[in-house]
Amino acid sequence: MDIRAIIGDMRLVTLLLVSAFTAFSQLAADGVATSVTRTVTLTADEADFSIVAGASLDTSQQQIAQLFLDAGITGLSLSGTALGQSYDYSTNPASTITQILYQFTFSVPAAGLKDAAKIMETLRAKPPSLLKALQYSAALNVSPATVDAMRQAMLPQLLAEAQKKAQTLAAAASLKLGGVKGVSDSYYASGYSGANWISSSQYSGTFSSPGGGSGTQYVFNASVTFSAAQ
Repeated sequence: MDIRAIIGDMRLVTLLLVSAFTAFSQLAADGVATSVTRTVTLTADEADFSIVAGASLDTSQQQIAQLFLDAGITGLSLSGTALGQSYDYSTNPASTITQILYQFTFSVPAAGLKDAAKIMETLRAKPPSLLKALQYSAALNVSPATVDAMRQAMLPQLLAEAQKKAQTLAAAASLKLGGVKGVSDSYYASGYSGANWISSSQYSGTFSSPGGGSGTQYVFNASVTFSAAQ
């Protein structure tokens, strides 16, 4: 028997034991860390509109905003200003007109999507004299308040699931699970299940997607570290 081979095997076993002891000690010192997730589909409860309104260069943002306010649109927020060009094909050759473009956003409850779209379509089809061009779009989304409410509802369930998972891990390592040392949570939208939206151009009216209902999948995650002792 080769004595050098025996010594080599003994060194390997010793190294494995030391590594296992080190990992065990680290686990006991840092605690047991777990991460759990839940995926839920939230029903859209908000219709978010985006408007691009074109006007002559001397037209102010306040003047354009007042047109929408008078028509019954409230809660407008300016999201951008730019210059653009439109073309008048009634002349030969076609003439070019430079306009100032104001982009606004506003939101209404999902049930108010069609009513708000009717107002926007009336403005597009018969624009006031100040309004030289109008395009708009809208989509049903989940409101931040609804997402946060689901997050609050999910947290106790995630913590309970994390504790159950940590208990299993601790038992496998012959440890006693203690209290929570740290916790963090996060969430993100992972996809859409159905959609409902409307859109227009300067020359055409509204149209909607064939989906009907709308919902968005959200993934809620919690990372929890529990104390542990031998």
